[in-house]
Amino acid sequence: MKSPKFLFNIDRLMDHLVGFIETRFEILKIEFKEESVKIIAKLLTIAVMAILGTLFFIFCSLALGIFLNQKLDSAYLGFVILAGFFFLLWMSVLIIKQSRWFNDLIATLTNRIVEDANKKENEKGSEISGNNQ
Repeated sequence: MKSPKFLFNIDRLMDHLVGFIETRFEILKIEFKEESVKIIAKLLTIAVMAILGTLFFIFCSLALGIFLNQKLDSAYLGFVILAGFFFLLWMSVLIIKQSRWFNDLIATLTNRIVEDANKKENEKGSEISGNNQ
């Protein structure tokens, strides 16, 4: 027959185990929130930069169109020239996008980015586990 002291040790061990699991779960929730906030902040920064860049591009294009109109003494020819240029640029991008080497380049760059992110995450994990020992 087991002693009551042994049963109390099991109860304490179970209490510690449950506490450990709850604490670990809370830590994971906090880490998830931190990562989510970082991702949202990066996405918002990228969105703001894209909007500002687009506005800059539009206003520069308008200014160039007006400048060309004045130099060519025309009300619309500068804008037609810019439209033709952007159309040729758009067609070039479509042709390049469909080429195999471009798809291979994008796949290679994506793999490198993912591998670098995994490497950084593994290094971060090994630093954390190394500090606990």
